[in-house]
Amino acid sequence: MFIKILCATDLNTTSNEAVKKAVQLAHQYNSKIIMLNVHEEFMTKEEMRMLRVSIDTMKLEFEKTALKAKEEMSEVIKKLHAEDIQVEYTIKEGKSNLVICDEAKRIQADLIIMGVSEKNIVSNFIYRSTASFVIEHVKIPVLVVPMKDK
Repeated sequence: MFIKILCATDLNTTSNEAVKKAVQLAHQYNSKIIMLNVHEEFMTKEEMRMLRVSIDTMKLEFEKTALKAKEEMSEVIKKLHAEDIQVEYTIKEGKSNLVICDEAKRIQADLIIMGVSEKNIVSNFIYRSTASFVIEHVKIPVLVVPMKDK
């Protein structure tokens, strides 16, 4: 039923609930998980030039950030004892809501799993959260997992 599951994570410890759900479903349906982490803080070359920042220096910092994010996503999968699941790690830059929709379409995902903060769940939907945007702009099921804020 779900061949490719796109699991969007911000690598916050509360987002582990969404990853747990992705692992459960991947085991149940023998699915592949594509872990997606989006960074809005990456700057374009034009922005770097305007700030007089070395493009090479920033590129190196972005690469370090991406490697760290992939390591963190991999650690979450290991902690869940899900090494038997095929997992792909993807780091993208841009606005989370747009990137998640674009990536789901690009990889032809069958399901998107993402989390929302439990304490902000009502205000998230009123103020156009990433989750509500994704739900409105994709044609596949979206599983929104409430996160327990600790």
